Amino acid sequence: MTEVFGVQGLGGKRIVTGATDNAMVYGLLVWASSLQSTKAAPFHLVVAYFVGHLHEPQQRVIAQVLEELGIEHSFLPLETDNRFIQQGHISPTTFTKFLIADAIPETHVWIDIDTVALPGWDDLFLEIEKTPLEKDLVVATRGNRVAVPLGSDMIVPSDLPFNAGVLGWPKRVRKDWVSELAKVGDVPTIEQYVFNTLYAHSVRTVSESFNLLTYRVDALEHDKLPRIIHYAGVHKPWHLPRNLTRPCEAHNCPWSLWLKAEHEMLRSLSGSPGFTLVKREQKKALRSGRFRFTRDHSGLRLLKILRILGPLGWLVVLVAKPLSRWVPRGTHPLH
Repeated sequence: MTEVFGVQGLGGKRIVTGATDNAMVYGLLVWASSLQSTKAAPFHLVVAYFVGHLHEPQQRVIAQVLEELGIEHSFLPLETDNRFIQQGHISPTTFTKFLIADAIPETHVWIDIDTVALPGWDDLFLEIEKTPLEKDLVVATRGNRVAVPLGSDMIVPSDLPFNAGVLGWPKRVRKDWVSELAKVGDVPTIEQYVFNTLYAHSVRTVSESFNLLTYRVDALEHDKLPRIIHYAGVHKPWHLPRNLTRPCEAHNCPWSLWLKAEHEMLRSLSGSPGFTLVKREQKKALRSGRFRFTRDHSGLRLLKILRILGPLGWLVVLVAKPLSRWVPRGTHPLH
């Protein structure tokens, strides 16, 4: 088993952190492969997980595949408690970013694993180096939108000043998230809300390209290529039946970049023991996600129906194709 993480001995290497559970192993592997294939400099990957949420067989799969991909890594097991709750499709694993920041006082980057890294992603480390002492965190801007003040009634995640899916941590004393979490009532995405409450007034913002949420793809200036694309929402690229990728790739939809990263990972592993392991995880990922009858689950419901239909799924795609012109890119699997 790969060694448990410790800051000592890394010798100033760039540290990238992310977290997973049993359901997100395949997403983590494609994410890690994309980081490796587009990096400008070596990095050490810390894979965090809550004890009991990532079983030993899955840890072995991750360790073997990362080793075959040439990714230096270690594991960081963390203890969970009842403060870390499931909210809709958002796993309690998202709360690991609080504990990771406490465990790693050195400079490091957190990146959600429902993302894909593109060339220039690790320029974020250069941005962290430029951060003045009075700033505690580096985050991507949400463009020119005006955030709703914290504490407002009916606040939704997209109203918050920043999205916590990509975080650049300078070497600083971390803020007391435990007390803040205890004050929070019933709000959507509690973890995002607490981060914004603690850090919104002391963040250094960088280009939106470092955390481009897919529903914002059409708003990105054409001369600013994304460095990290964040597949926010219930349905993810790994839920798309692979026999239906052609329309997405033909229209250069945001998911096509994730599919390209997946293809690169599988090509790199071809003929190795890890290839069989990742193909097994790919099948599990295709079936993951809870089927719910809520509006935000409509995309996932469609993808599950398409998977069940198999080749007949093309009929649904062809019938629905004329509707795609009215659906923003990155918000629905019609693209």
